[in-house]
Amino acid sequence: MKRTILILSTAFAVNLNAQNLFPVKLDNCKTDKFCLDCGDVKAGYNEEDFLQLQNELQESLNLKGLKGAIKFQILVDSKGKACVLSHTDQLKNPITLKIIEKLNKLKNWSPAITAGKKEEKSSINLIFTINENKIKGNVERVDVKAFTKSFDRPANPEIFNKTYNYKNENLKNYKITSWNSKNSNLPNNMNDHIAIDKSGLIWLTADESLVTFDGKDFKNAEQNITDKGKFFSYYALASDNDNVKWVAATNNIYSFDNDKWTKYDPKEIGIDGAYEIINNPKTGEVFFCSDEGLTIFKNGQWSNINKSKIKEFPSDRVTFAKRDSKNRIWIGTFSGTVMIDENGKATNFENTSTVLKGKCITSMDEDENGNLYFTLYEFNSKEKGQVNRNEGFAIRNTDGTFKQYTTENSGIPFNHTNCILYDKTDKVVWISTDRAGLIRYDLKDGWENYHNQNSDIPTSYISTMTFDEKGNLYLATRQGLVKIEKK
Repeated sequence: MKRTILILSTAFAVNLNAQNLFPVKLDNCKTDKFCLDCGDVKAGYNEEDFLQLQNELQESLNLKGLKGAIKFQILVDSKGKACVLSHTDQLKNPITLKIIEKLNKLKNWSPAITAGKKEEKSSINLIFTINENKIKGNVERVDVKAFTKSFDRPANPEIFNKTYNYKNENLKNYKITSWNSKNSNLPNNMNDHIAIDKSGLIWLTADESLVTFDGKDFKNAEQNITDKGKFFSYYALASDNDNVKWVAATNNIYSFDNDKWTKYDPKEIGIDGAYEIINNPKTGEVFFCSDEGLTIFKNGQWSNINKSKIKEFPSDRVTFAKRDSKNRIWIGTFSGTVMIDENGKATNFENTSTVLKGKCITSMDEDENGNLYFTLYEFNSKEKGQVNRNEGFAIRNTDGTFKQYTTENSGIPFNHTNCILYDKTDKVVWISTDRAGLIRYDLKDGWENYHNQNSDIPTSYISTMTFDEKGNLYLATRQGLVKIEKK
């Protein structure tokens, strides 16, 4: 009688930024940020150690009658430590569990290296095949371009709120226009960052490229002072009060003053990249959120706020920061949220009982009355692997009270939100998600949800948003650029 055959699944999860590739996801790795099989030098293992692992598996496992293969996604850090992120064996065969145990104990992995610098974390794929009573493991490299291209298709909505009836009565009042690689000269549909400068020119990241859009044509706008090498990409984007464009790219911060590009020495400014770049119009500050804290550029000078300077900082790993009209800085880190008031006093919300406890703010906007709106990320969820987590968004009223909106207590369709903007003209908030499309909330009882199955928005994956001077809303999506304007 034949024994159970291990089946190799080909299912993948979309998102190149810190996502598990294979259907069986494990919780033993910290995966806030990593790149997929990246680097001029790819991550790998010590050949002798891996051969010894393979021999130990061969001796300890009963492979008689088995034939098949299992894929594993391995996260390798800059110190040569690794852990298994995900795999393809949905039956969770004991052989698979044994391989995971051995891989997690294997030492001396070699990290990925880009431009001479070790990547903080990168993932690689291993495939173990079993045939003729033998087991053999190998690295299976990812063709990133082909992998990315395979996801160039609309993401259908996943609506987790099953009780709210979305009537979308205001949808008819908007004209929705989209540009993609088929109906325009946009080079790539995977758009994650957007900014509009003082002249109305739209700046957009398109996969590994940087482009501008004047309403008619897309043009390449990459910096011309660094050799790109094998891998070069743009990770954050903003335009400041002086119409200077700022970008975080591979291992450097750059600016463009509409005449020339400038590259900043990481040793001088203290950072070599950023999760987000945020312009603060009222103060003229540009915020750079990175693993080194919050770096601030103002009047040609650089400064930094971090845990060593302010003890209330939950972590130096800052993902978002912005000033409000009261001159307070709201900062989201991967270990919690902190606010520094106008007098320099810091409040760590991990030490409060507010809805921000256990949450990292990921975007913020403010209305004309001083109410603040935050999107939330639950950084240490009690229910590992849960998709619709305790996140949503929160409103901080002017009296200091907070209210959180989730699928449990409101009409929000999905709890993981990417960006929030307050529309001063219509007195509504717009919220983007990566599974349920675009949300319009009138701050009373009216929730509307627009996506590719009920509107001209081409996908349900919306990365971020911005307004132009006329109040038109632009969306950076995984299916191109989208404009929403009142009819």
